[in-house]
Amino acid sequence: MQQPRRLWFLLDFYGWVVLTLSIITAFIIGQWWVVLLGIIGYLLALLVDLAGGRALGRTGAMRLARAEQENRELKAEQARLLGAIQERDEKLGKSNKVDK
Repeated sequence: MQQPRRLWFLLDFYGWVVLTLSIITAFIIGQWWVVLLGIIGYLLALLVDLAGGRALGRTGAMRLARAEQENRELKAEQARLLGAIQERDEKLGKSNKVDK
């Protein structure tokens, strides 16, 4: 089993860029509440990172890719089965019209 990555959120490059830029902006304009926007930006960068699957690591990304592939296969199978059901219903509808 893979070792858990402690403090993985400190390795997020985009989060640090956003936070650094907010600190620089706050220093230039003299409004330190802008740093709060940087903190919010850092958290949003982490959220996007998690949603994109980059924070999963190699094995997590492989499992995610496998699950996505299985999901696509299941959707294709569902579409095939729904098409077969519709064809069957059409045939039954035509045969009912001929019988009457």
